[in-house]
Amino acid sequence: MDEEYRWDDHSYTAIAANQVAWQDVSYVLRHAHPKIRQHTGAVLQVIARVTDQRILVVTLIEEADDHYLVVTARHLTGEELTHAEAILNRGRP
Repeated sequence: MDEEYRWDDHSYTAIAANQVAWQDVSYVLRHAHPKIRQHTGAVLQVIARVTDQRILVVTLIEEADDHYLVVTARHLTGEELTHAEAILNRGRP
């Protein structure tokens, strides 16, 4: 996909408030596989494992076709984590 991601000061502040490294967000958006993508209206959520195997959800706003503003990111916990792991592990032995 040829998507462009934009960050602003609010992006970095929101990510840091959730104790997430911006490098992990970038990894999820550009390199992680498999991913879960949920696109609802102008909101895109991307869920994937980061290099330390924790699962991260990144929330973005579509500003124009395939141009997104990073809004925030957080590590999944509890029931969300259980559901995401089940989806991401499909097809693995």
